[in-house]
Amino acid sequence: METLSRHAKIQTSETFLLSAILALSGGFQDAYTYNVRNGVFSNAQTGNVVLMSQHLMEGNWMRVLAFAFGVLVAERIGHTYKNARKIHWRQIVVLIEILILLAVGFMPQKFNMAATMLVSFACAMQVQTFRKVNGYGYASTMCIGNLRSGTESLSVY
Repeated sequence: METLSRHAKIQTSETFLLSAILALSGGFQDAYTYNVRNGVFSNAQTGNVVLMSQHLMEGNWMRVLAFAFGVLVAERIGHTYKNARKIHWRQIVVLIEILILLAVGFMPQKFNMAATMLVSFACAMQVQTFRKVNGYGYASTMCIGNLRSGTESLSVY
Protein backbone atom coordinates (compact mmCIF):
# COMPACT_ATOMS: atom_id res chain seq x y z
CA MET A 1 0.00 0.00 0.00
CA GLU A 2 1.10 3.53 -0.65
CA THR A 3 1.04 6.03 2.14
CA LEU A 4 -0.73 9.35 1.59
CA SER A 5 0.06 10.59 5.09
CA ARG A 6 0.87 9.03 8.42
CA HIS A 7 -2.79 8.21 8.98
CA ALA A 8 -4.36 7.67 5.54
CA LYS A 9 -3.56 4.73 3.29
CA ILE A 10 -4.98 3.77 -0.08
CA GLN A 11 -5.24 0.42 -1.78
CA THR A 12 -3.04 -0.42 -4.74
CA SER A 13 -6.23 -0.51 -6.83
CA GLU A 14 -6.62 3.23 -6.20
CA THR A 15 -3.13 4.31 -7.28
CA PHE A 16 -2.55 6.71 -10.14
CA LEU A 17 -0.28 4.24 -11.98
CA LEU A 18 -2.90 1.50 -12.02
CA SER A 19 -5.63 3.96 -13.00
CA ALA A 20 -3.51 5.16 -15.94
CA ILE A 21 -2.92 1.57 -17.10
CA LEU A 22 -6.63 0.78 -16.83
CA ALA A 23 -7.60 3.96 -18.71
CA LEU A 24 -5.20 3.03 -21.52
CA SER A 25 -6.68 -0.46 -21.52
CA GLY A 26 -10.20 0.96 -21.81
CA GLY A 27 -9.15 3.19 -24.68
CA PHE A 28 -7.45 0.28 -26.43
CA GLN A 29 -10.56 -1.86 -26.05
CA ASP A 30 -12.68 0.82 -27.69
CA ALA A 31 -10.12 1.33 -30.46
CA TYR A 32 -9.95 -2.44 -31.04
CA THR A 33 -13.69 -2.97 -31.34
CA TYR A 34 -14.15 0.17 -33.44
CA ASN A 35 -11.31 -0.59 -35.88
CA VAL A 36 -11.46 -4.39 -35.97
CA ARG A 37 -15.05 -5.28 -35.03
CA ASN A 38 -17.31 -3.31 -37.41
CA GLY A 39 -17.04 0.22 -36.04
CA VAL A 40 -18.75 -0.34 -32.68
CA PHE A 41 -17.35 1.02 -29.43
CA SER A 42 -17.33 -1.44 -26.54
CA ASN A 43 -17.73 0.98 -23.63
CA ALA A 44 -20.72 2.90 -22.36
CA GLN A 45 -20.01 5.92 -24.54
CA THR A 46 -22.79 8.14 -25.87
CA GLY A 47 -22.90 6.38 -29.23
CA ASN A 48 -23.35 3.08 -27.47
CA VAL A 49 -26.26 4.42 -25.44
CA VAL A 50 -27.91 5.34 -28.74
CA LEU A 51 -27.18 1.87 -30.15
CA MET A 52 -28.39 0.27 -26.91
CA SER A 53 -31.66 2.18 -27.16
CA GLN A 54 -32.06 1.08 -30.76
CA HIS A 55 -31.45 -2.57 -29.83
CA LEU A 56 -33.87 -2.23 -26.91
CA MET A 57 -36.61 -0.96 -29.23
CA GLU A 58 -35.86 -3.82 -31.67
CA GLY A 59 -36.02 -6.40 -28.86
CA ASN A 60 -32.34 -7.44 -29.14
CA TRP A 61 -31.95 -8.11 -25.42
CA MET A 62 -28.53 -9.80 -25.55
CA ARG A 63 -26.99 -6.71 -27.10
CA VAL A 64 -28.61 -4.50 -24.47
CA LEU A 65 -27.63 -6.53 -21.42
CA ALA A 66 -23.89 -7.19 -21.96
CA PHE A 67 -22.70 -4.07 -20.14
CA ALA A 68 -25.25 -4.37 -17.32
CA PHE A 69 -24.36 -8.03 -16.83
CA GLY A 70 -20.67 -7.12 -16.48
CA VAL A 71 -21.51 -4.69 -13.66
CA LEU A 72 -23.62 -7.36 -11.96
CA VAL A 73 -20.85 -9.98 -12.19
CA ALA A 74 -18.21 -7.59 -10.83
CA GLU A 75 -20.49 -6.72 -7.90
CA ARG A 76 -21.12 -10.39 -7.12
CA ILE A 77 -17.39 -11.16 -7.22
CA GLY A 78 -16.74 -8.22 -4.90
CA HIS A 79 -19.34 -9.37 -2.39
CA THR A 80 -18.38 -13.05 -2.57
CA TYR A 81 -14.61 -12.60 -2.27
CA LYS A 82 -14.46 -9.40 -0.21
CA ASN A 83 -12.72 -11.14 2.69
CA ALA A 84 -10.56 -13.57 0.70
CA ARG A 85 -7.03 -13.81 2.05
CA LYS A 86 -5.02 -15.35 -0.80
CA ILE A 87 -6.19 -13.11 -3.62
CA HIS A 88 -7.95 -9.74 -3.68
CA TRP A 89 -11.33 -9.73 -5.39
CA ARG A 90 -10.19 -7.02 -7.81
CA GLN A 91 -7.42 -9.35 -9.00
CA ILE A 92 -10.07 -11.95 -9.79
CA VAL A 93 -11.94 -9.41 -11.91
CA VAL A 94 -8.76 -8.44 -13.78
CA LEU A 95 -7.95 -12.12 -14.42
CA ILE A 96 -11.44 -12.71 -15.85
CA GLU A 97 -11.09 -9.58 -17.98
CA ILE A 98 -7.73 -10.76 -19.33
CA LEU A 99 -9.15 -14.19 -20.21
CA ILE A 100 -12.17 -12.66 -21.96
CA LEU A 101 -10.05 -10.23 -23.98
CA LEU A 102 -7.59 -12.98 -24.90
CA ALA A 103 -10.45 -15.15 -26.16
CA VAL A 104 -11.90 -12.23 -28.15
CA GLY A 105 -8.56 -11.79 -29.91
CA PHE A 106 -8.92 -15.27 -31.39
CA MET A 107 -12.55 -14.94 -32.48
CA PRO A 108 -13.11 -14.84 -36.24
CA GLN A 109 -14.70 -11.80 -37.89
CA LYS A 110 -18.02 -13.57 -38.36
CA PHE A 111 -18.47 -13.30 -34.57
CA ASN A 112 -17.92 -9.52 -34.39
CA MET A 113 -21.11 -8.83 -32.45
CA ALA A 114 -20.32 -11.52 -29.87
CA ALA A 115 -16.76 -10.20 -29.60
CA THR A 116 -17.98 -6.65 -29.04
CA MET A 117 -20.47 -7.85 -26.42
CA LEU A 118 -17.70 -9.70 -24.57
CA VAL A 119 -15.45 -6.64 -24.64
CA SER A 120 -18.35 -4.54 -23.37
CA PHE A 121 -18.88 -7.08 -20.58
CA ALA A 122 -15.18 -6.90 -19.64
CA CYS A 123 -15.23 -3.09 -19.74
CA ALA A 124 -18.25 -3.04 -17.45
CA MET A 125 -16.46 -5.28 -14.96
CA GLN A 126 -13.46 -2.96 -15.04
CA VAL A 127 -15.38 0.30 -14.68
CA GLN A 128 -17.41 -1.15 -11.80
CA THR A 129 -14.37 -2.57 -10.00
CA PHE A 130 -11.92 0.31 -10.30
CA ARG A 131 -13.75 3.52 -9.40
CA LYS A 132 -11.28 5.61 -7.39
CA VAL A 133 -7.82 7.13 -7.72
CA ASN A 134 -6.35 8.46 -4.50
CA GLY A 135 -9.87 8.64 -3.10
CA TYR A 136 -11.33 10.50 -6.11
CA GLY A 137 -13.95 8.92 -8.37
CA TYR A 138 -13.04 8.07 -11.96
CA ALA A 139 -14.22 5.80 -14.76
CA SER A 140 -11.39 3.58 -15.95
CA THR A 141 -12.86 2.93 -19.39
CA MET A 142 -14.55 6.24 -20.21
CA CYS A 143 -11.96 8.91 -20.85
CA ILE A 144 -14.07 12.03 -21.47
CA GLY A 145 -15.26 12.28 -17.86
CA ASN A 146 -11.74 11.71 -16.62
CA LEU A 147 -10.43 14.43 -18.93
CA ARG A 148 -13.03 16.80 -17.52
CA SER A 149 -12.25 15.86 -13.90
CA GLY A 150 -8.50 16.07 -14.47
CA THR A 151 -8.76 19.49 -16.10
CA GLU A 152 -10.94 20.70 -13.23
CA SER A 153 -8.40 19.43 -10.68
CA LEU A 154 -5.58 21.11 -12.61
CA SER A 155 -7.52 24.35 -12.62
CA VAL A 156 -8.12 24.17 -8.86
CA TYR A 157 -4.43 23.43 -8.32
